[in-house]
Amino acid sequence: MGGWQGSAANRPYIDSGYRHNGNVEQGQKSALFETKLKPDRYEVRLSYPPNRNRAENVPVTVIHMADSRMIRVNQRENSPIDGVFISLGQFEFGNIAKVEVGTGETNGYVTVDAVQFLPVTE
Repeated sequence: MGGWQGSAANRPYIDSGYRHNGNVEQGQKSALFETKLKPDRYEVRLSYPPNRNRAENVPVTVIHMADSRMIRVNQRENSPIDGVFISLGQFEFGNIAKVEVGTGETNGYVTVDAVQFLPVTE
């Protein structure tokens, strides 16, 4: 995550802080979360600390199996899950799961904090 600034100015966040793009170089920065998983269906959640100076249109792309899906996230709004996470949906993954937070065409600060992959039990 080169070029992203560390901060702990706004809560809530996971662990000891989060990173933001400084509201500069829109479209030139992105952050990739990548992990190995047991192939299965997972709910993907994103954590960010909300603030009125955040972007309302953050492009978040979930890369799953041989496909991807982009979701726009409003980081000005409070996170609905435990005040920390927002669900991006449920996806089938192979061995690798990726989530990319972009900055293209955004209208404020973009923050990156954490991603959760929770197995879906039906």
